Amino acid sequence: MKLDDQVRWLRGVGPARADLLKKLGIELLGELLLHLPRAWLDRRTVVPVASAVPGETLTVAGTVLSLNRRRAAGGRVMVEAVLSDGAPIRLVFFSDRYPASRLEKGLQLVASGTVENYRGPAMVHPDLLFPPAGEEPEAPGMLPLYPLTAGLTQGMMRRIIALGLEELSSPSPLLPEEVMAKAGFPDRMALLRAAHRPEDPGEARRARDTLALEELCLYRWALRMVRARTDREPGVALTARPHTPGEFAAGLPWPLTEAQERAMGETLNDLSRPEPMRRLLQGDVGSGKTVVAAAACARCVLSGHTAVLMAPTEVLAVQHHRSLRGFLEYLGVRVRLLTGGTGAAARKALAGEMEQRPDCVLVGTHAVLEDWVPLSRLALLVVDEQHRFGVMQRERLTAGRAPRPHVLIMSATPIPRTLAMTLYGDLDLSVIDTMPPGRGRTVTRIIGEGGKRELAEFILERLSLGEQVFMVYPLKEVSDNTPTLDAETAFERIVRGPLGKWGAVLLHGGMPPGRKVEAVTAFATGKVGILVSTTVIEVGIDVPGATVMVISGAGRFGLSQLHQLRGRVGRGKGDSWCFLVHEEGDSPQAMARLNALAGTSDGFRVASKDLELRGPGQVLGTRQHGIPEFRVADLAGDTGLMKESENIPAPGDAELERLVREEAWRFGGLSFPGI
Repeated sequence: MKLDDQVRWLRGVGPARADLLKKLGIELLGELLLHLPRAWLDRRTVVPVASAVPGETLTVAGTVLSLNRRRAAGGRVMVEAVLSDGAPIRLVFFSDRYPASRLEKGLQLVASGTVENYRGPAMVHPDLLFPPAGEEPEAPGMLPLYPLTAGLTQGMMRRIIALGLEELSSPSPLLPEEVMAKAGFPDRMALLRAAHRPEDPGEARRARDTLALEELCLYRWALRMVRARTDREPGVALTARPHTPGEFAAGLPWPLTEAQERAMGETLNDLSRPEPMRRLLQGDVGSGKTVVAAAACARCVLSGHTAVLMAPTEVLAVQHHRSLRGFLEYLGVRVRLLTGGTGAAARKALAGEMEQRPDCVLVGTHAVLEDWVPLSRLALLVVDEQHRFGVMQRERLTAGRAPRPHVLIMSATPIPRTLAMTLYGDLDLSVIDTMPPGRGRTVTRIIGEGGKRELAEFILERLSLGEQVFMVYPLKEVSDNTPTLDAETAFERIVRGPLGKWGAVLLHGGMPPGRKVEAVTAFATGKVGILVSTTVIEVGIDVPGATVMVISGAGRFGLSQLHQLRGRVGRGKGDSWCFLVHEEGDSPQAMARLNALAGTSDGFRVASKDLELRGPGQVLGTRQHGIPEFRVADLAGDTGLMKESENIPAPGDAELERLVREEAWRFGGLSFPGI
């Protein structure tokens, strides 16, 4: 059998077991063989029974001297055997099912378990190994413990995987011979056997790490191939001004940071080349990514082409439209807006204007890429907050357009550079790792039920000083399943209470696009003092006058999401405050997230901690976003392996293309553009 063959055809796996394996995400033979043990029982050494000490976990071997089966209280059958190698030890089972059902007087066997004191030394429900008839009992070695589902036992899983290893025909080599030799494996067959039947714990670890390295290398190589093929497609060199970051900054009311200048320089340099740019711009909330995008848009439009900035929500699109107009007004660059809420007449007018004058920036939601939008001179696509896009989604944005536009993807979820280069290996990376000077500090505090009165008084004080307040709730509407206040109920109470005199607006995802924009505009322009919202304001709302962020039910949010919400304040020159309101009964994990946020304002440290606490699947998104779920590699913990994978050479194009197709099952069937 081959790695991509269905596991249901494996000898010993019928329809019922195939259904059980499917619950574990196992449908193919390769998926079965990459279902690695979660732990090991070290059974390499048989010790004399006489040396057994209560509390120790060990392995003994001997002959069954006596056997007693009796019905205990409650109707259960209790099985008690005396095993001896010259000294006796009792084996006790509170069931006569396997393996107790195999016991009989005179049988030789190996028993592994924790020694207890039960009328002398005893093992309760030990693991038993029955050697073939006539053979001396030997230590079973390293026994794997697999993740299971109801209906599958460890014994079943061990036997199924053993059959899989027997039936597997020699898989194609993937890593270079020298890498395999350094790890201690002559070929992939030996590697897979060692992953399930290692000689010792060290070999088990090396096998696991080598399989993880295979995954990381294969994914990285595939992304490099995608990038290489994209680079061969014709792009358009944009050579107009601004030529340098300093030239663009001359028209801004404040200086660029060194990190902004670096990122802007890298971006403008890419735009001057005929090869299509593919760049990821990472930066913490408030670090100034939009001004880098503005410089790129200016270069594109002043070169006579169209630039598009695509945002995930109407609210963020309106914010970008406002920001870009401010950045580009002095250059005479037109900035237009298109969202799902744009009416038919306005769309028709927009299309006519762009037909006549394509040299403009078009800001909007996904509507900007609809077929009716005239984009014959599209040369730059800026995509905001779509770092979760996988390679296929990134490719679909520009595939089929000739010449191929430059692409700049912006992300305010900073992740460690090594991880970014693994997941986004088809993109170049720019990082803005410093914040603009002159901003006040943001103080983060955790409060419980007892601190709410003091919090209300503090909010009244800040509002009376002319400042503004965000109040975020995890739910839009009331729920019977939680004591947490919802946004709609909170809004009603606020407008009727003492806070109402400063004015409040409500914002949530269920509102029509026009009403969302009205609410944000009222808050951004200072007409109201309070914005009551769900997490729809997580990104994009820039209101320098807002100094207080209150997050109710904070334990329900992920760490990176909390950091994004906190980033809505602290954008002015004065100090700001973020209050994390936790619920009674929040889990230790939830409180760990809140304490981690209160302990740092560094977005890269926050993201690293979030990866550690929740895992990359929840932080980055998984296959629904086109980012694969790695079967062996740990994207949060395998930093060393990721760095190692950077320097391992890929096979030739033809061989790599064959391997990527052959091993696509490792990434849930994810396909790579053009491969």
